[in-house]
Amino acid sequence: MTFPTRHPSLNFLWSALILEELYRLGVEHVCIAPGSRSAPLTLVAAENEKLRKHVHFDERGLGFFALGLTKSTRKPVAVITTSGTAVANLYPAIIEARQSGVPLVILTADRPPELIDCGANQAIEQQDIYAGYPGATLKLPTPDENIPPSWLLTSIDQAFARSCQQGLPMHVNCMFREPLYPEGKTLDYSGYLGRLSFWRSAVTPHTVYDNQLKVSIGKSPVEWSEFASGKGLLIAGRIEDQASAQALLGLARRLGWPLLADVQSQLHGHPETIRHCDLLLATKEGRALLSQADRIFQVGGHLVSKRLDKFISSGEWQHYWMAGQEFRRMDTGHCQTYRLVGPIADCCRMLSDLSEARESEAAWKGQIDQLSDTLHSWVEELDASEDVITERWLGAHLTKMLPEESSLFLGNSLPIRLLDMFSLFPAGPVFTNRGASGIDGLTATAAGCATGEQKVMVAVMGDLSFLHDLNSLQLLRQLETPFVLLVINNDGGGIFNMLPVEDRPDAAQQYFVTPHGLNARQAAVMFGLSYHNPANRQELETLLGQACLQAGASVIEVTTRSGQAAEQIKQALSLLETLS
Repeated sequence: MTFPTRHPSLNFLWSALILEELYRLGVEHVCIAPGSRSAPLTLVAAENEKLRKHVHFDERGLGFFALGLTKSTRKPVAVITTSGTAVANLYPAIIEARQSGVPLVILTADRPPELIDCGANQAIEQQDIYAGYPGATLKLPTPDENIPPSWLLTSIDQAFARSCQQGLPMHVNCMFREPLYPEGKTLDYSGYLGRLSFWRSAVTPHTVYDNQLKVSIGKSPVEWSEFASGKGLLIAGRIEDQASAQALLGLARRLGWPLLADVQSQLHGHPETIRHCDLLLATKEGRALLSQADRIFQVGGHLVSKRLDKFISSGEWQHYWMAGQEFRRMDTGHCQTYRLVGPIADCCRMLSDLSEARESEAAWKGQIDQLSDTLHSWVEELDASEDVITERWLGAHLTKMLPEESSLFLGNSLPIRLLDMFSLFPAGPVFTNRGASGIDGLTATAAGCATGEQKVMVAVMGDLSFLHDLNSLQLLRQLETPFVLLVINNDGGGIFNMLPVEDRPDAAQQYFVTPHGLNARQAAVMFGLSYHNPANRQELETLLGQACLQAGASVIEVTTRSGQAAEQIKQALSLLETLS
C-alpha cells in the first residue's frame, strides 16, 4: 500500500510519517492517553489499521502498561500523550524502562515555541524533561514545509538506532501549532512528498541501521579454554526468554559448574540449578563451599538476592566475566574483568561450542548439590503443620498452585524476595520491574505483560503496591485472558519490618511500615472485578485454580498478620546460620 499524499494538515502528515516509520521499525502497539494537543497523533493512529491501539486515562499507568507490553512482546511499544503534566506522569515508567533495558517510544505533544514560558495554558518546558534516561531524544520543530520529510524520517531512524535497538527508551517531542483537528477538507502534499516515491511504496524504514554484529570473544583477557578450566560458578540473573535460559543450561552442562539461578532467570527451581542459593549463602557451610570458586561467569544482571550480590561483590576473583545485551555497567562490586555484549543465547551457544565436556570438579559440585537438596527438604518442612496462609508458606508453595503454561509477575519488596528465597517449585515465564525496583505501576505493568502474553497470568504484589496503582485496575477490566491479581495484605510496608530499628518501634510503625487498615474488596467492586479473600490454604488453592480458568481478571486478597513475614524470615535465617 502506497503512503497517501492527502492529509488534513501538515500536523497530520508529520504524525502519519512518524507513525508509519515507527511501524516499519517494529512498533505494532500504540498506547494512547486522551488529550487535545496530541490529537494529530491520536487521530492518525486511530485510522492506522496496522497498529493495535490501547487507551487509558492515567498517563502514569499507561506508561507502565506499555512497559509490560514491551517486556512480553519483546518489541518496542509507542506511547502518545498530550502536553503539560501528562508528560511528567510518564517519567517513572521511563526510568524503569532505562534501568531494565526496555525500548519504549514516547511521543509527547507540545505547544509551539511562542507559547512556552509566557503563561499559556498547559505549557511547560518539555525539552529534555527526561534528562539522560532516554537513549535518544528527538526535539522536533513545528511541522514546516521548508523541512524535507526525508529529514523527519531519517531523524526517527537515527534516534531509534541509538535507543530502541540498544534496548533503551526513546523520546520524540512533537510541537504542534493549531489547527489540531481536521477542518473538513484534505490537502494534496504530493509535491512535498515527491522525493519519497520509493519510500512511499516500500515496507522498510527510510534508513536501515544494521547493528547485528557477530558475537566474539576476540578481546577477552584470557583464552576461553583457560577461563573454562578453572573452578567457577555460573550465575543466572535476569533472563527474559526460554531460548536464552536453555542455552545457558547447555553451557552449564559443558562446563560442569554449579549454576545459581535468580528468580527472574526462567531457571529458578530447575533441577539442574543450585536451589535456594540465597539460603545457601546464609549457612556457614554454603558460604565456605561457594567461596572455593575462583571465577564467575554471570549472565544477566539485576540480582534479587542481596546475599548473592554481596558474595559476588566481596569475592577476590581471578576472573569475573559477564554476558548480556546491555552495554551499561552491571557490577555493584566493580570487579568484572570482561564484558561479553550480545544476545545471551548466541553468547552461550558460542561458548558451549568452544567448550569440552568436563567434570573435574564433580566432587565439589556434588557437595553443593547435596547441601542444596538438604535446604530444599528443610524448606518443605517449614510451616507444614499449619493451615494458616503465611507469606513464607506462599513464597514456598505458590508456583506449585499455578497451572501449566501460565506466567508469573512478581511485585517488588517482600513478594519477590520470598519466592527467590523459599520457592520449592519451578515457575513458568517470570516478569518483574527490577530496574529501579519501585512499587509504582506494578498493576499496570502486569496488565501490559498479560496483554502481550495472551495466556494465564498471576501477578503477586503487596498491599502498598496495590494501593499505589489503583487507577490501573481499569486496565485489568479490559483483559480477556485469565488474570489473577494476588494481593498480600499485611497492613503496610512489610519489608520495613526487616530494618534494624527494633529500638525505635513507634517510629518504625509510623514512618516506615505505615499501617493503613484498608483492604482490596471495595476497590475490586468499584472496577467490576471479582474478589475473594480465602481463609486457609486449601481455599486459596481452589480459588486460584478457578480464577485461572475464567476469562478476565480476578482479585484474590490474602490477609496476613503485620510483621509476620519479617519474623519468619529472620527465624529461618537464624536457624540456617547455625546449620553445619
